[in-house]
Amino acid sequence: MRVIFMGTAPFAEPTLRGLFASPHDVVAVVTQPDRPRGRGRKPAPSPIKTLAMTHDRVVLQPASLRRDAAVVEQLSSLCPAAIVVVAYGNILPPSVLAIPPHGCLNVHASLLPKYRGAAPINWALMQGEAVTGCTVIQMDAHVDTGDIWWHAACDITTDDDALSLGARLADLGAAGLLEVLAGIEQGEGAAAPRPQPEAGVSYAPKLTKELAPVDWQQPAAVLRNRVRGLVPWPGATARFGDLDVKLWRTAVHDEPHAEAPGTVTAVTPEGVLVACGANQLFIHELQPANRRRMPASDFAQGYRVQKGQRFA
Repeated sequence: MRVIFMGTAPFAEPTLRGLFASPHDVVAVVTQPDRPRGRGRKPAPSPIKTLAMTHDRVVLQPASLRRDAAVVEQLSSLCPAAIVVVAYGNILPPSVLAIPPHGCLNVHASLLPKYRGAAPINWALMQGEAVTGCTVIQMDAHVDTGDIWWHAACDITTDDDALSLGARLADLGAAGLLEVLAGIEQGEGAAAPRPQPEAGVSYAPKLTKELAPVDWQQPAAVLRNRVRGLVPWPGATARFGDLDVKLWRTAVHDEPHAEAPGTVTAVTPEGVLVACGANQLFIHELQPANRRRMPASDFAQGYRVQKGQRFA
């Protein structure tokens, strides 16, 4: 099949690699324009652009498909049988949805209709889910509401954060997308999408910096899930003295305490224990502003953290 691929984030890489390794012909790759990255804030390509260029594919980077009729016309002229969309970052207008005879197929990192939206992996973790998954849908004019071609569940382990869970879901979705294309190729009767159930709809809005500050009044289990879900950006952040710190790896400590939330209750070789609204949060790894990620025990030694001090 002639396929156009649309994607930007690292989550989309396994699907594009799978397409390159398959018999399908990826005739063009559409990704977001180069964005400033790193300390120098120099424009850098997305991982998808880099991968596409190593395979000598046509790369298109429109700022908006809604406002770029020339790119839409170019996509149409490529005569794709299907358009595959994974973590692209822009809503497709009707003019693009109508191009391929088999429509636009989207790999979404949740068991739809649960967690429609931009950040399903992060919100599944922040909500303390034990299971999530991937879904391949036939895209329509709305966000993540299309008919379901394929889905598969994935357990969330106690050690998962958004990076580790995202990596597994990316591989799962890549395999599912190839299954869907194979079914479409086999023709009528081999596979057919089904409507999403009306019950169980929930949403996973885009992450913002406003989600970052840690509220120590919350139970430790809630805070740990927040830390897991906000890795690597924007990160769950707290303030120690005049220093902002991002929490990377934490655990729940069930022993009761009498200290005010945010108070350091112990400093150990394994990390720093902090009182919460219920139970305590064991901080194992963190990152001071403009510094490297480090064990919390190293931070405690370098910044002379002592029992009784407070995280704000």
